[in-house]
Amino acid sequence: MAVPSVQLPSGVKMPVLGLGTWKSKPGEVTEAVKAAIDAGYRHIDCAHVYGNENEVGAGLKAKFDEGVVKREDMFITSKIWNVFHHPDDVEGAVRKSLTSLGLDYLDLYLIHWPMAYKRFKDGGEMFPKDADGKFIREEIPFTDTWKALEACVESGLLRNIGLSNFNSKQIQAVIDVAKVKPAVLQVC
Repeated sequence: MAVPSVQLPSGVKMPVLGLGTWKSKPGEVTEAVKAAIDAGYRHIDCAHVYGNENEVGAGLKAKFDEGVVKREDMFITSKIWNVFHHPDDVEGAVRKSLTSLGLDYLDLYLIHWPMAYKRFKDGGEMFPKDADGKFIREEIPFTDTWKALEACVESGLLRNIGLSNFNSKQIQAVIDVAKVKPAVLQVC
């Protein structure tokens, strides 16, 4: 299957068709990744908050080990979750995804949503809510998160960075401070 691609500002080509792993059933993601690669997919989209990056990584490893594809043949996207927006937490979140996926770098890493939740601490919640069931948000500017992601590009952990679910004003706010311009906008 020949999948068209687009060239990102970094020069890296991104296949425009990819396997999304959101809401994938536990225990089935590894097989889905392997089947997708066998069918010709070279782009896998995942996120820490989906809770299945270990399974995605297992599927990738199986196909790498079989010699079906090499790491450089694949384009892997992940996303930083709202509880990790604080600049001090960004690199750790990136490294957690890399470890779960069994990779040395990600081709694309997105800010999943333009709002920060209460910072994740040991025993913390991915979806922190108050007694009334409302999300507990923190005032962490997404532009600060962006700057921390740029440092991850500079260190080689990430090849491209982008945004997900941002509106035009939020995108412009990032562009206004960015040394590394957003490569993509993903909208769910």
